Amino acid sequence: MNCSRLLALLVSLLVVFVFTDPSAAQQRRGVVSHDNCVLTNDGRRICGGAAQGRAARFIDASGNRVVRTGEVTIIGGRPAGCPNRYCGCGLRKYLGIADKRLNLASNWARLFPRVAGPASGVAAVRSGHVMYIERSAGNGRWMVRDYNSGGGLSRLHVRDVRGYVFVNPHVMLASN
Repeated sequence: MNCSRLLALLVSLLVVFVFTDPSAAQQRRGVVSHDNCVLTNDGRRICGGAAQGRAARFIDASGNRVVRTGEVTIIGGRPAGCPNRYCGCGLRKYLGIADKRLNLASNWARLFPRVAGPASGVAAVRSGHVMYIERSAGNGRWMVRDYNSGGGLSRLHVRDVRGYVFVNPHVMLASN
């Protein structure tokens, strides 16, 4: 082998070593793919902003599989016994409320008393969706528990809650 061939081989090995994406190794293990998607424990792919960074997976105290990707925590899919549009059902089950009228998101605004604005422990309701505010994330944004937040998944993630109505789900339900 002449010197120029040996030098070319060494340079090509160096280029491969320096420019190899470490996420390719993750992809072979089935965690993060080359297109910045994350595979959940139930075989679903989550792509885009929710999939940024490495995914940390664990099982929560309720036995649900949880995937964390940066600021987003995937807390599961549709809870057992909930309809296809399950934001209200998932939230009522999380809060331990048996009243099935709350499966319909708009009933949260009708059956619970309104509060002045967003705060930890209140539900944010708009037409066709309800979510639970966990805590402030700063700059007018809030960490929310969001059932049926897209792609058939439920998440803890930061959201802007402007345009929502806020209700206190920790009081007795109205009878109507």
